[in-house]
Amino acid sequence: MLTRLARALERLFGGDDDRPPVCALRAFPIAVRCARCGEVIRLRIDRDHELQSVYAPDAEEGDEPVEFLLRKEIVGDRCQNLIRFTIHFACDHGLISSEIEGGEFVEETAEPRRGAREERSESST
Repeated sequence: MLTRLARALERLFGGDDDRPPVCALRAFPIAVRCARCGEVIRLRIDRDHELQSVYAPDAEEGDEPVEFLLRKEIVGDRCQNLIRFTIHFACDHGLISSEIEGGEFVEETAEPRRGAREERSESST
């Protein structure tokens, strides 16, 4: 799971520029797949409004954050499964860690998995 997110975010943190795209762009995409129905939910994360800055415990006014935190709770269109995720990252160091409940991270170009409900109902009979 972490490797899929790392690959997807590598495009955002990598680049030929001195500043990775996630730092230079105001918004960046993330996609998750629902564990219950297989729906792929694409999100546009607004860097300026959705990320929380995390500061060192001994930080003083004017200090830079040590990392950034993104927390989201989402529900898709197909079912009422709640997907929660938290991502810790820093512009200079890329992805630090991630946790997800009720789904999995997928690459932004991924298509919805077809037949997810049929697969589950066949395996439970």
